Amino acid sequence: MKKLSRLTKLIYGFGDVGFSMTSTIVAAYFPIFLTDIVGLTPGIVAIALFIGKSWDYINDPLVGYLSDRTRTRWGRRRPFLLFGAVPFAVVFAFLWFKPAYDSHTALVVFYTLMYVLYDAVVTFVSTPYFSLTPELTEDYDERTELTGYRMFFSILGGLISFVVPMMIIARCPRTTRAMCAKWA
Repeated sequence: MKKLSRLTKLIYGFGDVGFSMTSTIVAAYFPIFLTDIVGLTPGIVAIALFIGKSWDYINDPLVGYLSDRTRTRWGRRRPFLLFGAVPFAVVFAFLWFKPAYDSHTALVVFYTLMYVLYDAVVTFVSTPYFSLTPELTEDYDERTELTGYRMFFSILGGLISFVVPMMIIARCPRTTRAMCAKWA
């Protein structure tokens, strides 16, 4: 059985940086954004996030099923990666958009829908990506090593997306630190 090149392993592993960075940013900063910038109460934010995460339990197997049964000239997984990347970026950006709604109810509905949509597009791209591992190689040791590369880049992406904003905030003068925290 042919071994995968180190370049193939690095390229595949590097693909996890984006998923890791966005998921870390959303997990660490989205609740703070919703409470401190948007002005929602923590209890309402928790409910909105709970709804989004509950949707995740439904859409993961659906996208997996769809990805496993997709047949195109590009393969089973590639269309999800190619056509899901732009919606993934757009919806991620909309998570941080504050609409000019006066109603807290409208804001809660907007952010709940955006979070559900975000989770759906993340699943649409990440599930087929994770499913590539056994398709790249049938060798158990190669798959283990491939997953190791992916996990390295996942941890790296998570660290970058958590540490860099804190470094930016720390460099702000004390008098403007609250403003910097809002924009970091």
